[in-house]
Amino acid sequence: MAIPRFGTQSRSSRGHGPQALINFDLNPEDLESYLDEYVIGQAEAKAVLATKMCTHFRRVRYMLERGSRFQDAGFVKNNVIMIGPTGVGKTYMVKLVAQRLGVPFVKGDATKFSETGYVGGDVEDLIRDLVHEADGDVERAQFGIVYLDEIDKIASSGNLIGPDVSRTGVQRALLKPLEETEVDLRVPHDPVSQLEAIEYYRRTGQRKKRTINTRYVLFIVSGAFSGLEEIIKKRLHKQGLGFMAEVTSKNDVEVNYLRFVKAEDLIAYGFESEFVGRLPVITVFDPLTVEDLYLILCNPNSAVIVNKKRDFRAYGIDLVFENQALRLLAQEAEKEKTGARALVRVIERALIPFEKRLPTLGINYLVVTEELVKDPLGWLSHLENTWRQPEWEKRYQAALEEEASRIKEFVAARKKSFARGHGLKLTPARLELAIKLHRRDDLDLHQALEELFILLRQIKNYERSFERRAGFKVTFSEEAVDRILKHIIELDQGVYAYCDRIVNLLEYGLRLINERTGKLNFVIPPEAIEHPEDYLNRLIRQTYQTK
Repeated sequence: MAIPRFGTQSRSSRGHGPQALINFDLNPEDLESYLDEYVIGQAEAKAVLATKMCTHFRRVRYMLERGSRFQDAGFVKNNVIMIGPTGVGKTYMVKLVAQRLGVPFVKGDATKFSETGYVGGDVEDLIRDLVHEADGDVERAQFGIVYLDEIDKIASSGNLIGPDVSRTGVQRALLKPLEETEVDLRVPHDPVSQLEAIEYYRRTGQRKKRTINTRYVLFIVSGAFSGLEEIIKKRLHKQGLGFMAEVTSKNDVEVNYLRFVKAEDLIAYGFESEFVGRLPVITVFDPLTVEDLYLILCNPNSAVIVNKKRDFRAYGIDLVFENQALRLLAQEAEKEKTGARALVRVIERALIPFEKRLPTLGINYLVVTEELVKDPLGWLSHLENTWRQPEWEKRYQAALEEEASRIKEFVAARKKSFARGHGLKLTPARLELAIKLHRRDDLDLHQALEELFILLRQIKNYERSFERRAGFKVTFSEEAVDRILKHIIELDQGVYAYCDRIVNLLEYGLRLINERTGKLNFVIPPEAIEHPEDYLNRLIRQTYQTK
């Protein structure tokens, strides 16, 4: 599957001058599969975000390809508002989407704008930042994503007498960028910009104006929206909807009332109708349960675990977690009610004493156990006196096996996703190699599979280069490819150097067979990788016996 490429191709469209033609070939299910590798749960939010992102960029391409023939005066952007408690993955998901799409991305905090009232300069700075993220390429920047967090903080306060000018002013400052406006890339009050403008005018006699249009800039806003549930609940009870009898019969804790949100609830919360109207897509995130938090820790792409492993690896210490320890960490994190952010805190709380002490002791691995999580200092004291005993090595090996099993279960649950997302036939042998890379180089599983994909592509490139050079073709069987990948990773050797060494041992004999029989395609089995001379002798004998 090709990664979307954002190029710049000149095209006239409705008198706006050259436009960047976006070459976008990603489908919603492809993007959703990518998110599935990193984000636990939130199925509805992933589906909505993946669909609307892909639709937006597909539609932009569709419009730009038609140029001036396309009337897009009524173009409505799929700007998104994400609602959910803190720590459930809203920011993380948007960053993943932008990373996968390869578009310029900037993140801002809506509370920053609250401090400056309704001065629109700060809002426009976000658009200027897009150009910076696009390395100054204005045409590429106009297809970027702007993400505004804490958007609920600019809702007007309901307990004030009179209008809340500061917050409603920020909403109004955002109205034009959310739809379409021209933003001057020269900052009006920046002395450097002013000097550049004066110098340009002195040399040319013309005023220099460089702008970016926000027509195709996509806005995603998010917030926890504390208190919105009460507004929704009040509306539902007032309307007396049929399902309310079922809802009220349950414990309120079991009902996520945010799922019933409508535009009128956001207006009642303190947003102006014009502002809500420019955010047509609403998606709701669910609170994280203990099981969700446990699965986040089990996810081999989890930044929480990968980063902690890297902390210890910096001291030459291999960190591995037992299943029961992960479950206990998830339970402790859930008590803090701050979502996935709490995972980092509970892990740090348990491991900081070991991070400080173990480098001095010279221990090269640490098994995070249930006992360690319950009593870090007590377990450290116990470890200091017993770390040379063979029981620790057994427990370490058992924990490694548990970790491998967790990874295999993770991949098995997303088999179609991995096959579609990496363009790689994921054999059991290749999964073992990915796990090896994951452990050895502290890569997340997605990165490890990408490494394998690159190595596999290099093997295929070697096959093609050999055919051009030799005049006949060698193709490594799937099993042979697995052997090559295994040896390359274990020996930390380049693909071309390794394949050359194997094929050089075979080439003379294969050429003899080619000249004698006219055979042009040789499939190389795993036997030829492990014992090339024995394989070649057998092949030559068979050829001469046949003749």
